[in-house]
Amino acid sequence: MAFLSSPHLVIAPVALPLVSAILTLMFPRFARGLSLLGAVAILGAAMALVVQSAAGNDAVYLLGNWQAPFGIALLSDRLSAWAVLATAWVLFGVLLFIVGGDQDRGAYAHPLFHVLWMGVNGAFLTTDVFNLFVFFEVMLVGSYGVALLGAGPREAGATLRYVAINLAGSALFLIAAGLLYGVAGSLSFADLAQRLPALPTDDQPLARVGVGLLAVVFLLKAAALPLSAWLPQTYGRISPVSAAAFTLLTKLGAYSLLRVTSLWGSVLDEGSFSNGVLLAGVGTMLLAGFGALASLSLAQVATWGVLGSSGFLLIVFNAGSLQALAAGLMYLPVSAASASALYLVADLHARRRLGNAKLWLLAAAVCAAGLPPAASFLAKIQALHGLLASPAHAWVAFALLVASLLLVVGFARAGLRVAGSGGDQASAVERIALCWLCGGVVAVALFAAPTQRYSLAAADGITHADSYVRMVLGAQSMRAQP
Repeated sequence: MAFLSSPHLVIAPVALPLVSAILTLMFPRFARGLSLLGAVAILGAAMALVVQSAAGNDAVYLLGNWQAPFGIALLSDRLSAWAVLATAWVLFGVLLFIVGGDQDRGAYAHPLFHVLWMGVNGAFLTTDVFNLFVFFEVMLVGSYGVALLGAGPREAGATLRYVAINLAGSALFLIAAGLLYGVAGSLSFADLAQRLPALPTDDQPLARVGVGLLAVVFLLKAAALPLSAWLPQTYGRISPVSAAAFTLLTKLGAYSLLRVTSLWGSVLDEGSFSNGVLLAGVGTMLLAGFGALASLSLAQVATWGVLGSSGFLLIVFNAGSLQALAAGLMYLPVSAASASALYLVADLHARRRLGNAKLWLLAAAVCAAGLPPAASFLAKIQALHGLLASPAHAWVAFALLVASLLLVVGFARAGLRVAGSGGDQASAVERIALCWLCGGVVAVALFAAPTQRYSLAAADGITHADSYVRMVLGAQSMRAQP
């Protein structure tokens, strides 16, 4: 229990992947063992953060003991801890599959994988715009290498397009950060929540441009319509095992947008902005549904599923309903794990190793499509209930049902096409990895009541921006604590 109360626990999800990356780079002969040990440690730290947050013990970690907004602060609340656990769940399963399939022979595979992991965790925990940019770049450096695992000319071309779109996004991110710092003199989320509404009238338009550009970057990362074209061209063309590690990256865009809008909504003219994002989310889900319907490749259908889950999160995060928001938080980890499992099944099929593991094809497709008994089904039911509570959102609920039906039909068509194929048997470790991902989705459904209580508490915390501001700006350095 002392570990759970340690003030250094918040830094563990960032420090542990960094240490793992360094060790696997220094000792390549032992890279596989060190990587798996590091992954287990990260998973344990993520679980400990959720247990700590569930008990109401949110924590702020001040790097270098510099108080916000002048220093770097990391925050573990219910939302960020839940996202870090989702990352650990998915990436641990993908890493186990890579090792079990002997697909980690590429140069620097393990260091790059942990660099990716470090960037994602840091982005979820940070409380500062510039450090969010830094962690995004760390994540992207790792993702460029992971995308090239087992790459041929086709995969390399897709990776180059992925690099180009993210370089454009990074440039916009820097411009937005520069505008915000120039007009408000701060880049701390919490500090900006106080400064932006108090800006002089003449500075308000420039602030809106900065926040708007930042929102565009997050929508690009989330692959929201009309900024969706890059995702099918990337995830559907790189190796499926690489795409399996990327299923949480679009969720990071939706998460970042939620964090910003919950704190700076007044600057964005929250009503019209939320309606615009809601419309983009509906369009993204419908596009994903028709894309899945038109695809026969299992990897392509999984890609449209990732896009559809991103659209779903944009809808529920901006619907203005606490119940819908909680449903989105429950949906976030299970949708990522389901899509990763489907990509891994597609990888087995591509390598003709599906064998008699077609049960995993059925399990992955059911989870990804959001059918019972998967937890994603319960999350969608809860989201529909929250949307239908407002007559103005009835059309959104109808569009969500239509898009979900299209995705289910697309998954079914691709699954029937693959089910008749033969091949060798998947390794025991590969099957364990699939069991970890698919079994976890069902386990969340079995423990739906505590998961929903946690999600509702996290959603309620998001709506209280003042608590976030007080927690970050009021955090004391360790030397100052009694």
